[in-house]
Order: sequence, then C-alpha cells, then structure tokens
Amino acid sequence: MKKQLLSIIAATTAFTAFAQLPVSTTPSNRKLILEEFTGITCTYCPDGHKKADQIIAFYPGNAYAINIHVGGYANPASGAPDFRTAFGTAIAGQSNLTGYPAGTVNRQLFSAYSQNTTTPGTAQSRGYWATTAAQVINQASNLNVALQGTIDAATNILTVAAEVYYTGNSVNPTNYFNLALVQDSVLGPQTGGLTYYPAMWYASNPVGKQYQHNKMLRHMITGQWGDLISTTTTGYTFAKTYTYSIPAQYPLTVSGGAIKTNVLLSKLKLVAFVTETQQNIISGNSGPITIVNGFPTGVTKYDASEEFSANLFPNPTSDKATLALLISKNEKVAVKMFNILGAEVFNYSAELEKGIHSIELDASNLTTGIYFVKIIVGNKITTEKLTVSK
Repeated sequence: MKKQLLSIIAATTAFTAFAQLPVSTTPSNRKLILEEFTGITCTYCPDGHKKADQIIAFYPGNAYAINIHVGGYANPASGAPDFRTAFGTAIAGQSNLTGYPAGTVNRQLFSAYSQNTTTPGTAQSRGYWATTAAQVINQASNLNVALQGTIDAATNILTVAAEVYYTGNSVNPTNYFNLALVQDSVLGPQTGGLTYYPAMWYASNPVGKQYQHNKMLRHMITGQWGDLISTTTTGYTFAKTYTYSIPAQYPLTVSGGAIKTNVLLSKLKLVAFVTETQQNIISGNSGPITIVNGFPTGVTKYDASEEFSANLFPNPTSDKATLALLISKNEKVAVKMFNILGAEVFNYSAELEKGIHSIELDASNLTTGIYFVKIIVGNKITTEKLTVSK
C-alpha cells in the first residue's frame, strides 16, 4: 500500500450527506480548544494530560484538547520515538510559554494567569486551565463549526467535509479555518507517568513500561495557520472538502537516531477550529471519522479489531529493547528475532488479552549487527529491524 503525503486538495463545496452536516445556524457559546505543550521527559506533563482530560469530561461535547510535543522535553534520545511535528514550534512560540507543561485555552490572553509574567502571553500553567476554561465556555460565539471525515482503508485517503456558519459578524474581516489530525493510543516512554497519571501507565514487566499518549497532534491538514476565510459576516457559510493521504508512520522524517511510531486508523480524530488571526480561537468542534472499504487482500469491510501497532525501542540498543504492542482483541502473539543469516536468536509466544503489552527482547548476548524482529498477531505479520550496537 502506498502511503505518502499527497498535496491537500481543497474544493469549495457544500455537503449535507454527513451526520454532522449541515452546520447548525443557531447561535451558541464557544467550544473549548485546549492546546497543551508537552514532552516525553517532562516530569509534570502527565499531570497536564490528566487535567486536560478532566476538563474534557466536565464539558462533554464542548471541550477538546490537542497535545503538542515541542521544546527540549520533547527531544527524543537516540532510539526513542519522536512525537514532534513541523507545526509545534511556531504554535508554542506565539504563546510566550516559560515552562512545561503549558497550555492555551482558545489561544486567549488572560494576563492574570499568563505563565510569562515579563511578557504576558496566552500560555498558562496547568493549574489555571480549569479557571479560564470556565470563562471561555460562557462566552458567546459568532460562528459554529461542523465536520465529518471518512477514511478509505484500502488507500489510506482521509476525506473531510467541513462547514463554518456565521451566526454573527466577526471582529475581523478575515478568519482562518484550522483542521488538526490527532491520535490516541500512541505508545512510548513518559517521565512522571506512573506518578502523575498512572491510569495511562502500563507495565507488564519490570523493564518494559509504556505510557499511552492520547490526543497527540499528528498533522495540521490546513497548514501552520489554517485556511483563509475571506467573508466573516452574519449568514455566511464557509464549506470545504479536504483530502489527505495518511502515512503509515509519523513523523515522516526523523534524525539523531529517533524512531517513528505507527498510525492506527481507528485511533485518529479530527479537531477543527476558527481563529481571528493566529490567536484567539473563536470556536471549534470535533467530527467523527468513518472507516470504509477494506484492505486489498479482499476484505470488503474494515474491521478495527484487526488493527495492531508495534513500536520497538530503543533502536539501536546495546542491551535490551522493548516491543510496545497494542492489540484490539484477544489474540495469539508470537515474536521471533533472526540475525542477518536467518538464524533464530529469540522466540516468544503467548495468548494475550486485548490492550497494551510490553515484551522485552534481550540483546545483551548478541553481537553487533542488524536483526529482524518478526511480529505475528493472529494471522497478521509485520517485521521490524533492530540494530544492536555494542
């Protein structure tokens, strides 16, 4: 299956066939968009994840979070997964943050709660998010947002239909529509995970510990600052369709020995919002994604229970490596490792329950070289390359 980024194709078209469309024309209050700036070696970031989840639960259907891995705490070590994007640095930079975790609530400036007291910006420390969220949720919005996505599992093409309806005049003559692709259940390391958000921490053995990263920004489909909306007056409807080819892994490129992580189609979500400029999110929404079609092997209906992800790190390793495995149903799992000559050097087999598992691969007695790790989940097979360097 060819999986590479395609050019984003946008066509101005009205859509009424999707469940969330047409967009509501009834005036409403703002919906919350919490952008959290986070990183895998940030001790207190899991507490930020938890507080964001609490806000979402408190305002069901009216609050959404996007976790943006950025800054020094997001820099991966060699052999560790890279969760950064090409968009995070600029988004974080305009917030004037001074520490991590930090967050913006609708990118609004609340000077009394600004993390940066010298040059106040939109970034707030996690203890203030709930306070400012309560203020934003009661503010009137002059627009509504609706969207609906479809993924063709045979091609990995995501199609999103989006609409914005103006129930009132905007402050600015131009606005910007932003469409973010986020993912749940991305497995990887996280400093402070066990202490500050143990519900997201999984350890099936003393060495292999995995943190479940949710709401992770994977891509901004509309680019760094969104698509221009040139009419922002009462009664206007902005409607567009976007198509995007979802890659097999993110990020598209890595450096410094970092590794990529798998995309699970069933764990992807859409979050859209409209800004006045690059700041001040007026309102937003999330939209469902329907997965259609099957794989080219003849499956005619997509079955999310057949999905699994396998991330192997650190890679390269000199001692041990962990296979982070997420399976969607109870399954027989086998892991075999072979050297470059085809000789088997490791074998693991077990009946595992659906969920997250960590399997330790002992490379302490292996010589320097390239090894191939075959992962068999039910009838599905994937192979990862492991580098052992002494």
